Amino acid sequence: MIIREYSENDTEEITLLMKHLCELKNQEFDEIRWRRSLENQMKQNSNSEVFVAIDDDADTVVGMAYCSVRTGEDGIRFGYISNLIVKEEKRRIGIGEELMKYIIEFFKGNHIKALRLALKPNSEKIAKLLFTKLGFQEKLRIYELVI
Repeated sequence: MIIREYSENDTEEITLLMKHLCELKNQEFDEIRWRRSLENQMKQNSNSEVFVAIDDDADTVVGMAYCSVRTGEDGIRFGYISNLIVKEEKRRIGIGEELMKYIIEFFKGNHIKALRLALKPNSEKIAKLLFTKLGFQEKLRIYELVI
């Protein structure tokens, strides 16, 4: 497996992954908005990056994650990880863990001292186990009222 930055050639495969992720989260997927966001990502040197995990044998994308550098209310910069997904048939063989380790090293190399991610309460137990295994700790709970 190879982990690397997203390239334009990955667009179709990661678009399918994002669509599937939105289905899992019961969220609407706006493909036009997603593709526009990827285009903007490629054009500018922004504070965000998409990483992909590539299957060596099939030369296909098997996982991805979206990362960005954000600034908290306290003015401290932190790395934020979202949209981590591995193809269903490739789960539970360490791809998500390797992708996360790569991302952690990427942020360390960019002098980011803390990483954050958000998990929905009904997230898979496997995801929670992975993040705690890597050292993440629950710091905040968010409550929402849909009106």
